[in-house]
Amino acid sequence: MLASIILAAATAAPVPAPVTHAALDVPQDHGPQVVIVQSREFPAGAEAGWHVHPGTETAVVISGEMQMITAGGVRRYGPGESFTMPRGTPHNGINAGSETARVVITLVVDKGAPPRQPVAAPGR
Repeated sequence: MLASIILAAATAAPVPAPVTHAALDVPQDHGPQVVIVQSREFPAGAEAGWHVHPGTETAVVISGEMQMITAGGVRRYGPGESFTMPRGTPHNGINAGSETARVVITLVVDKGAPPRQPVAAPGR
């Protein structure tokens, strides 16, 4: 039995190397940080609303399509693509596609602070 398990393990396909989407330095000049991992679904036409984070956001689109809007412009992200939003950067995510978008979000934010703070759209 053990021999068959060892043989199966020896012939199994190798596990692909992990894909690193972001490597973040977490400065301590803002005090203690907390890591929050969330999954969100955005139905077609839904948006997150303009907001900022008291830390860094990294997100990966699992399925569907999202547009990320900042003062610098609009960028589209599809399945497997990721983005990083720096501390205090106003942004809004919109599902401009026709199917539900699923996104996994990791926040590294100031401990004790609201992780998401609404703001006005830039230029308003």
